[in-house]
Amino acid sequence: MATFNLSKGYDLQLEGQPIKEIIEVTPSDVVKINPQEYKYIKPKVTVKVEEDVLVGTQLFFDKNNPDIKHVSPCSGKIESIDYGPKRKVLSINIKNDKEYNQVELKDLDNLFSLSSISGLNAQATKAIINESGMWPLIRQRPFSKVANIESKPKSIFVSMSPTDPLALDQLFLLNDSSVGFLEGIDAISNLTDGDINIILNNNQSPSMLDSLDRVKIHYFNGPHPSGNVGIHMHYLDPISSKEDEVWYLTIQDICKIGKLFVDGKINVTKLISMGGPGCDKPSYLKVYDGTPISHINDELELGLDDNSVVISGSVLSGKYININESVGFYHEILTILKNVDERHFLGWLLPGLDKFTLTNTFVSKLLNANNTINHNMKNGSNRAIVPIGMWEKVLPMDILPNFLIRSILAADIEDMEKLGIYECSEEDFALCSLICQSKVEVSQIIQEGLDLMYEEG
Repeated sequence: MATFNLSKGYDLQLEGQPIKEIIEVTPSDVVKINPQEYKYIKPKVTVKVEEDVLVGTQLFFDKNNPDIKHVSPCSGKIESIDYGPKRKVLSINIKNDKEYNQVELKDLDNLFSLSSISGLNAQATKAIINESGMWPLIRQRPFSKVANIESKPKSIFVSMSPTDPLALDQLFLLNDSSVGFLEGIDAISNLTDGDINIILNNNQSPSMLDSLDRVKIHYFNGPHPSGNVGIHMHYLDPISSKEDEVWYLTIQDICKIGKLFVDGKINVTKLISMGGPGCDKPSYLKVYDGTPISHINDELELGLDDNSVVISGSVLSGKYININESVGFYHEILTILKNVDERHFLGWLLPGLDKFTLTNTFVSKLLNANNTINHNMKNGSNRAIVPIGMWEKVLPMDILPNFLIRSILAADIEDMEKLGIYECSEEDFALCSLICQSKVEVSQIIQEGLDLMYEEG
């Protein structure tokens, strides 16, 4: 066990914190699956329009990794397949019959108990997880992509203390439904010879972890991004080369995998946190995978329209979506902001009573009123990178962000490797983008650097 007390970072306390009361959202008429949510894949669709599907029917596979199955989260009929430029698959739309009939899983002829799961070898465990379509739940660093099913990671990480604005309370989640958690831990333990690292903070002490003898418990305390899995890896099991692989997944993912071994069922629901300044009913929602935001909007009467600002994921690192899209496969947060188009003439001369700043630029720093943000708060054009130490104040990693960003912009692969690009992910640099004095999209540049390294092979 290790304890880390981090001081660098910042906790953004958004308005519209969700109430910890779970609202169950009914199944939608249409389920939307977006293959582009998975990084670095080239999807090949395996179904046709009007074809019948069940829960677990393969919808597409990655041409680079054809063994990994991506499956339907509902039963029904393929309604349409949306393509973009160069036949890029944007969305597979399924007319949901709302019965959720499931395919027969050949590798699960016999169900497993907690004691028998640990007796499986890595190959058998992988086969069961992959046949159900749950392998994409497991991601790897570097590159934050679907884990390589042919490899064995040096360790696996599970974070129970996310620090993103509006993040789910993981203990509340586990207390609400812990079925499958212990079984899931045993299952993923079969996938590595290294440690299973579970990350908590000092305010957490779940009793069920006391019975786990195949994991290591660590404590990370401090402001965001101290709850990011990339920060945990940096301190506990750093990635030094492209050959290093560390896998990670969430508590909900573990419970899904555990339930699969116990009852043979593919779980197609998840808990998400919905809130933000533009949300009238902040709460926890239990939704079916692929449910469009428009269905949630209609059922809960949120009053969203095409002009509403909806983000799938954290306000810091999520993705803007329209209400006809669904919450991202990996996202557990639905952020709703106010649509503010107002611009202040010579705004930099105003006292800024409610302006966001981490410097002494505005009075809001003194008034502790530093959490008012909107989606178009860039407040200026791009300019030269001026190193005044702001990035370093919010990045609790032993990395030189200023030099790393410059090496990426120069496409200097050798320097990028020396400066630790393989340890990086865009979500870990989201605060750097938010507070950047030069209006530089730091996290976007980090992703461009990772893309370059991936393409270089």
